[in-house]
Amino acid sequence: MCALDANLRRSGLETRLNSQIGAVDAVLRGVGGAETAKTQRTVLRPHRGRLWWWLRVPPQDAGAPFLTPLAPATEPAAAARRIRGLLAPRRG
Repeated sequence: MCALDANLRRSGLETRLNSQIGAVDAVLRGVGGAETAKTQRTVLRPHRGRLWWWLRVPPQDAGAPFLTPLAPATEPAAAARRIRGLLAPRRG
């Protein structure tokens, strides 16, 4: 979890760790105004015999919470880059 946390912080995101459930919350502040923030929860879970980072999609976005595989746990930089892209403001 520490490697993902460090990569997210280097990309300019705030983070909150929850080691009890193996989760990292990435937070991008100031999206759409100074007081707003976007958060993406990522959890560490098995996938195809290896540990992977999974995105937790909140129920308001999907009708019910679910997880989708993001990147192997051995690739925290790739996971952080994808999370940063998800939280970035939309262009156009």
